Amino acid sequence: MAIKSLKLENFTVFEELEMALSPGINVFIGENGTGKTHLLKVLYAFCNASVKGSGLPLELRPLFNSNPLIKGVLNRSKDKDVKLQIQIGNNSYDYILSINGDRIGYSVYGNPISEEIFSTFIPAKEMLSISNITRIDEKFHVELAIDKSLINIIKKAQNMKLSNPPAIAFKITPKLERIMNGTVFIKENDNTFWIRKNNGEEILFAMEAEGIRKFGLIWQLLMNGSLAEGTVLFWDEPEANLNPKLIPVVVDILLELARHGVQIFIATHDYVIAKYLEIRRTPNDTVLFHSLYKTDTGVKSESNTNFRDLKENPIITALDVLMDEVIDRNMGD
Repeated sequence: MAIKSLKLENFTVFEELEMALSPGINVFIGENGTGKTHLLKVLYAFCNASVKGSGLPLELRPLFNSNPLIKGVLNRSKDKDVKLQIQIGNNSYDYILSINGDRIGYSVYGNPISEEIFSTFIPAKEMLSISNITRIDEKFHVELAIDKSLINIIKKAQNMKLSNPPAIAFKITPKLERIMNGTVFIKENDNTFWIRKNNGEEILFAMEAEGIRKFGLIWQLLMNGSLAEGTVLFWDEPEANLNPKLIPVVVDILLELARHGVQIFIATHDYVIAKYLEIRRTPNDTVLFHSLYKTDTGVKSESNTNFRDLKENPIITALDVLMDEVIDRNMGD
């Protein structure tokens, strides 16, 4: 069940934002501080609330290190209600986080989400190399203000491999295994992640290059069924700590996942990954680029199916500035 649209009012950097979303791949770009990761997290919170039935605020709090939901964290206006609306399939769900008279807590209005959406959030920070952190009592995660998405991805990856992984796994994992030169396994005694190389050597995740670990994580999520038809993937900066020559591989993986019914949301600063998504998609692939930009009335968005056609495009602007400097330097020589 695809997420079709999102509307936010007075939520973090967004005074008023409304965007239609692609059932395939959605790419969020924008300068630092324009809320790209915030959008990933609020959508992820909606998905978690739909599965756990815990209510949206309970899912938002640990993702934004906001416990309780106090003024100035999720609501920077402080004197206005936070309004959130999401459309899933043909159904629309509205939530209001209303500031109480004491301006300390919030009253919550909104109906439980009836559809179940299973999702995975891959943070920019690589976490499987420190998977033992999940053995620390959860109350310390709160006290240390650890973003819950960092804990969730470890737990998601620790799910057992399926005896019969979904068909999508066998379309993608051979490519990942060539890059890793092996496969991923978990040691049961301490839940640490390892790569078993094709020659039989076993390498602890923490001792492997971070770019390789990125592909190892995707391999594990495919083999345990976390990435399958009907699921949603949120991936913050997939290009982080990755050799540029492997960016096309990431793009091919994203396109293949979308073709098998995974709805995808990524946030990126990288020209190469955005451009590869544009040129490698087929007419049947649905890729939508969303540019977030600052205004006097909060962050706004612009969407386009073509990356180059975005009017507010900081990635292209930075590239053009670089090319101008190169030209000026060459002319000066």
